[in-house]
Amino acid sequence: MVTPLIFIISLVLLLRRFTSKRSRKIIGFLYASFAVWFVYSILTYGSYTLQPGQSVQLRVYPNTDQLEYRSELQFKKFDDAKLKLSGRKGWGMKDSHIVYNVEKQTITELIFLKDKTDRKDLPNDKSKSFYLENDGIVIQGEVEEVFGVTERKPYNITITNVDDKPAHFEARVVDR
Repeated sequence: MVTPLIFIISLVLLLRRFTSKRSRKIIGFLYASFAVWFVYSILTYGSYTLQPGQSVQLRVYPNTDQLEYRSELQFKKFDDAKLKLSGRKGWGMKDSHIVYNVEKQTITELIFLKDKTDRKDLPNDKSKSFYLENDGIVIQGEVEEVFGVTERKPYNITITNVDDKPAHFEARVVDR
């Protein structure tokens, strides 16, 4: 809200200060360029293209001052390149009963029955969309998922391209 207000006030002040036609055209061009860049940056927020070996870090700031807080990683991958997500001891998708424990290198399916919860260990199959690797999980193929990433303290999630081709994806951390 403050940025557009500052933008408009500075434009008016500059246009009042410089009265020549040439100066006004230059100021108009610079402000129009800035406005286009500003709108473009808002529309492409959270969209990434990583070259092989590159990584990006997303910061999770949990809203701990609320009674019921949660953080989510909204993730959408557009190609078949492999990306590794790291920075957590365990990963789980929203509305899924499968937990990827990075620390113990196990994949567990939780089966909820009326009076108890059963656990079933699953194999780490590298042909699936998600599988475990040393310090994180690898995602391959076109995927759209929401990961629960709630913790008590702020931390970083690192997304690394571990393939030999560029990877294009969208990722946003939403702290509620």
